Amino acid sequence: MEQHVKKQNSFFQTRMNQAKLGAYYTDPAHCQWIAGLLDFPENEEVCGLEPAIGDGNAIITVMGRRNNENIHIFGVELNEATADMAINHPLIDECIYGNFLTDAVITKGAFSFCFANPPYGEEDGERLEWRFFNKIVPCLREQAIFVFVIPYYVMAEPMFLKAWHTNFITECCYRFHEQEYKKWKQVVLIGRKAEKRPIDGEQLAKIKKDIDSPEKIPLLPKGYDGKKIRVLPSKKKDIAEFKNKEFNAERAKRCLGKSALNDLVKEKITQQKFIADNLSRPPIMPNAGQMYLMAISGAGQGLVGSEASSDLHLQRGMVTNVEESEMRMDENGRMVEAVQRFSKVGFQIIENSGMIRRL
Repeated sequence: MEQHVKKQNSFFQTRMNQAKLGAYYTDPAHCQWIAGLLDFPENEEVCGLEPAIGDGNAIITVMGRRNNENIHIFGVELNEATADMAINHPLIDECIYGNFLTDAVITKGAFSFCFANPPYGEEDGERLEWRFFNKIVPCLREQAIFVFVIPYYVMAEPMFLKAWHTNFITECCYRFHEQEYKKWKQVVLIGRKAEKRPIDGEQLAKIKKDIDSPEKIPLLPKGYDGKKIRVLPSKKKDIAEFKNKEFNAERAKRCLGKSALNDLVKEKITQQKFIADNLSRPPIMPNAGQMYLMAISGAGQGLVGSEASSDLHLQRGMVTNVEESEMRMDENGRMVEAVQRFSKVGFQIIENSGMIRRL
């Protein structure tokens, strides 16, 4: 089995197979049984991370999101079609379309819960499960609960055991039931993040001896009635960053096209063409009062004409306060200065040739 899995040496191929076949998604019944081990607060927020979220049903079930509106789910998904499903899912708060290992920018230490069933196999000579682990750990705050579904033979590697026990206090470890276990040799590790602590060779040897065969790991209980693992609160407002490293303009454009705001945004950011011969009726020269109203309200401003007819120009209406004076003779026969104040309407036109005219 291990040899078969290691042939899946491409992250892209592994994730595409997941999206197409659903073969790597966590079994729904096992998700329900895992949920039975956990205790989420009912009246406080909890933010959960899923770095390979797929259609989102696994973490929704594990966190009991359908029955708790205070739970917020954040995910990352490499397959675009599957990511769109998660983005539009009413029970998922945010989903990044991209590679969790290279594309996602996520606030450190913001999540108090993580469920991860990463793609299995190797990429560039390194286990994908190991790479996911290294990137997940910084995203979790102290005392966060990490539910990690991985193959038994990966968990049993000394390097992984050392990293796990350096960062987490193990709450429990269970083996999947036989029919599911035969597929991928899956186990579920549940740990609480703690301050890093050293682990010596003697401790590591004892840990490895306790799990040196799959049979030593108990089966995941179907109806757990013991003390549940408490998940601590975490607030959505503390997740300052949850985004792609690089902005995908083409994808944003496609998403905008489906938005109800599309027409409004289009109206705000585009300049509609105006050509005189497209008018539905002949223009009427405005009088002085109408020109004043047009100028102060911005009418007649912007690009006018068209490049095709070589009469494209920019015009701008202006209203200026003008003061004029002249010497007049009053009724007593004396010369006095008469001052007249009024608003003067004008238009500046920048022609296609670059010439500026003032009307």
